[in-house]
Parts: sequence; structure tokens; C-alpha cells
Amino acid sequence: MLKEINLRGLKLKLPIFFPDATRGVIRSVDSDDLKNAKVEGLVVNTYHLLSRPGPTVLDSFGGIKPFMNFKGGIISDSGGFQIFSLIHRNPSLGKITKDGVTFHLDTKGGRKKYMISPEKAIQIQSKINSDIMIVLDYFTPFDADDDETKKSVDYTIEWAKRCKDEFNKICDTKGYTEETRPMLFGVVQGGTNKKERERCITELEKIGFDGYGLGGWTFTKDGKLDMDIIEFVADIMPDNKFKYGLGIGNPQAIVDSVAMGYNIFDCVLPTRDARHKRLYVFNKNPSSIKNIFEESNWYEYLDVTKEKYVRDDSPISEYCDCYTCKNHSKGYINHLFKIEDFLAGRLSTIHNLRMYTKLMAMLKAQV
Repeated sequence: MLKEINLRGLKLKLPIFFPDATRGVIRSVDSDDLKNAKVEGLVVNTYHLLSRPGPTVLDSFGGIKPFMNFKGGIISDSGGFQIFSLIHRNPSLGKITKDGVTFHLDTKGGRKKYMISPEKAIQIQSKINSDIMIVLDYFTPFDADDDETKKSVDYTIEWAKRCKDEFNKICDTKGYTEETRPMLFGVVQGGTNKKERERCITELEKIGFDGYGLGGWTFTKDGKLDMDIIEFVADIMPDNKFKYGLGIGNPQAIVDSVAMGYNIFDCVLPTRDARHKRLYVFNKNPSSIKNIFEESNWYEYLDVTKEKYVRDDSPISEYCDCYTCKNHSKGYINHLFKIEDFLAGRLSTIHNLRMYTKLMAMLKAQV
């Protein structure tokens, strides 16, 4: 299993979790909050950054990092999931062809039409100036039949080749070396069809990428993670390349997926849950957990808005060293949520992020 990733001189130990800063921000927290919570990297979304602030604005700043004043690693997701979800929900909002994706976005000036080809996806991400770029892929719908699944894999492979060609052109133009160039990851599509998953990774490997992401809908009909498919995809990914569990963010699912071989993760879960009053806490001192892979019920969710916390002067977690836990009580955060003050979201987000970075530190030490 790979133990480190070198992002243009920034060496980060694996496994690692990248919180979602979709629009170039994690709501309510700034770069100092992220640094103090020991967040080492973020994922941003090409689709959402396309209209605001726009790739030319980001390019004028030298990319998303100086724009955000963030010095960690940055992954730019191609936005495939968001685009295809938009179109599948309402086909009048866009169209998918072999050339790419045409869709509409609402902007201050009204609804605007965009076209993203594989080449355009890489050009935009180059302006974002991320450390890891993700190819434009065709998200396999959760209810896809065999023909639709095959089509999604066909397009994903074809677009991946075009993305790689454009990526190489840009690297040559900018004079990047192996040490200074960003990385490019392919995405393995195919839904629950294991033969299509295998065909996808086989063809992507012929093109050659730095790592591979778990693509498509990875939930069962009852809303649970499909760990069978998740493990299958991990097994067919090459062990000498990075394995990216796109969208895997449940703490137990992260632990289980690390055991399967994945070493990069991202998800909106910890930050979104924080804003919705759902806080994560360890059930025991993390330093006492000798083998996280054999533990059960090692964490729980805490709803700090419950009446029993109104007069509670203890921190969210006795095992946490985040700014929130060192300075504020459950009772105070309960109060902030009750009066709907923005500070509630900030303090809760800081705590959840630190819980995740503590978990990842534990996993780094035990894999």
C-alpha cells in the first residue's frame, strides 16, 4: 500500500481525507481554521467554480490556492456527478454527446449555456491550478440498464484519452517536469456491472494515470454503501497507483475502505453534518485504540441541540483538542444553534474536521 503522495513538492502521508470546499470555501471557516484543525487538503468542484468566480478569475490569482489563501493539497473534481445528476433529473437542462456535455447554469445575468468537452475540463482545471485533476467521466446512473452502463464506460474511456492528451499538451506548454506537474486521475465507471468495471480499468490503465477514482453510484437500493462493489473496484485497481474513494466519508466506511486498499477520500459529510447539528465524537480515547480495524462502535453522533445539553459546561468531546473543544461548552453551542447564529456552524465544523483528521492520523499509524 502506498504510504505517501507528493503533490508538486508537498509530501502528504496516506491515507488522507480531503473535505469538500466545493465552491472554494468550506462554509463558515477560513484557512486558519483549516490549518488549526490539521486539514492537509481540500477538494473543489470544476462545475461549481465555472460560473462563480470563473476560471479566468482564478487564473488571474494564480489558481485556487492563493485565491483561498490555502497552502495544502487541492483536488479538482471534474464535476461529472453534478452535471449528470442535473441532466438526469431534468433532461431539458442539458445534453450528453460523444463531444462532451452541454448544460445550463443560473448566473447573475440569467441562465447561461455551457459546453464542457474533455479538453475543456482539463483547461478549466489547469486554471484552477489544482494538484490533482480528475478526468471528465460519464457518471453511471444508479438505475442504468446494461446498454446505459456500457455507454457510460465507453464515453468515460474515450473522454479519459482526450483528457490525457490535453493534459500532456498543457504540461508541455507550461514546461512542467515530473516533479512540478499536477497529477491526473482516471475514474472507474460501470455501476454494479463487474465486467464493465473491469473493462473500464483495463482501458484506463492502457492510457495511464497517476491514480484512479471509484466512480458512479455506490449505494444499494436501501441507501447503504455497496461495500461489495467498493471492494471489487479496489481489487481491480493497480496497487502501484493511488486509489481514490470518491465520496466515501462515513467514518466507519473510511476505515473499512482503507482496509480494502483505498488511500484518498473526500466527502461533504463532516462539514454538512456540522451545519445540521450532527457532531462526531470518539467513544473512547483514540490513543487507546490499538487496532481501529477491529473496533466496533468506536464513535457516535451527538445532537448538541438536545435539551439535556442546555446547562452542560463540558466540551463536545473530552478526547478532542480542537479550538471549539478547548474554548466552548456544549451548552454554549446549544445556545448558538437555538438562536441560529452563524458561529454555531463554524464551531461545529471545526470540531468535525478535527475529528476526521484525528481519525486519519490513527489510520496512518496503523496501516
